Amino acid sequence: MITQQNNVFIDPQNCGSSVGYYIAVDEYKPKDKSTIYSVRASVVLTDCSHKIDWCFSADSVEKIDNAISMLQEFRKKYIEIEKTVSELNK
Repeated sequence: MITQQNNVFIDPQNCGSSVGYYIAVDEYKPKDKSTIYSVRASVVLTDCSHKIDWCFSADSVEKIDNAISMLQEFRKKYIEIEKTVSELNK
């Protein structure tokens, strides 16, 4: 089995929210047959009191791309709103 994982704390001074991933390639050897490989993968999001463990399967690349696109859109909108609020508070 091959595994890879990583995790980063995104607000360690507050409550330790983090984002991480885990990827594993599993190996199964049926008797008198070729070895079969499969992928297990998940993204884990945590904050002080919640944990989301988002599991992926073989057809998940589109789900990952959609999630990244939505996070990029959120980032853009968040920056715009922060600027608007800053202007309103002047």
